[in-house]
Amino acid sequence: MGLKEKRIIQAFQKELFPALETEINTAAGFAVPLDISWNTLMEDRFSHLYNDTFPKIYFLPLIEAFKAICIDEMGVELLKAGLKNVIIINENEEHNLERAITFEEGVLKINHSPVINADAVDRKTARIISLLEEKLEEFAEGTSDAASTETESAQEASAETTKVTIQELYNQSFVVSTEKQEIFGEMVEGLGWSCDMLEGKLTYGDDKVFDIQVIGTYSENEKSWLWAWANTQSGIPEKFLQTALAAKAIGEAYQIEDFVTSKKEFSSDPGVYFSTIISAMAKESCYVPLTFKGLTVYVTITSAEADSKARTVPALICSHFTKIAANYTFPHKYSLYFYLKGKGYEVELPGNNIVAKNGDDQILGIFDLKGRLMKISNSKLTVQA
Repeated sequence: MGLKEKRIIQAFQKELFPALETEINTAAGFAVPLDISWNTLMEDRFSHLYNDTFPKIYFLPLIEAFKAICIDEMGVELLKAGLKNVIIINENEEHNLERAITFEEGVLKINHSPVINADAVDRKTARIISLLEEKLEEFAEGTSDAASTETESAQEASAETTKVTIQELYNQSFVVSTEKQEIFGEMVEGLGWSCDMLEGKLTYGDDKVFDIQVIGTYSENEKSWLWAWANTQSGIPEKFLQTALAAKAIGEAYQIEDFVTSKKEFSSDPGVYFSTIISAMAKESCYVPLTFKGLTVYVTITSAEADSKARTVPALICSHFTKIAANYTFPHKYSLYFYLKGKGYEVELPGNNIVAKNGDDQILGIFDLKGRLMKISNSKLTVQA
């Protein structure tokens, strides 16, 4: 593999694969152990096609097959019990599906050329579904205690290697959080505020009253962050600490030290960074930093009015993303994928682009090779009678 091919594959792993892996795990209902031999997925003459062919050959068939198997809880449990590993490799440029896709002893192996017959996604999907339906129960029932232990260890190892970082969570949350902040800012622009932490209320002007959750505080004097769930001296009722506790749970789930360490020193205030993630993941209306003497308290807001103003019209979604992309530094393609998924769109990744569909609405994002936005547009899908 030459330097050019290595760079293309590395870019795919960084820019496109995380979203595909998320879809695989979502479709399966658990963290699927993936063993990918990236250094074998090469065909020197066609490396410029990898962004288009890799998803079609290796990942989209998995996603669609898992969706078909996991239409109910029984399917999810059977897949989880019977699927020990997924191996993706290119050993001999195989493209005959009966030889290229196999399922033995609980191991689903996709040993396929990285470019040949890329468009045959439906056939690959059907092959995987057929194998799983035929053999999953056999491998699930034949699992001994020792094998179960091995499976759990493999899944734990997979979870470790695919662990989501705090920066990835921030990139996933950034665009929708920015939208929420803009909406709330317009609602309370120019109004003074007062806050009653013990009652869990934040008031703007004379009559705009919002329920709050307290996330944490940053002390400018101590240069430290303190999570609200650890602030035992505040006297804040536990019912107003639920979002902070959710942040702790996220930290435990993703092994994010900053979210589980009760108090930590930071040279600059991390509150906006943390609140961007938490407000989006907890589906709060927005977050608000409240500044007191030497102390900034971060709270989240619940507001039906703010939620009702969320951008759902495709043209407004495109306009918002264009503005954000022009004014902030973040991974455009990666963040747009999660922004549109959060809006209820079915998102596909053909080549270096994003195609998102929601009913009759379609949004197309075009990106350069580094995942930076070149153009985003919306249209209506036309259905011929």
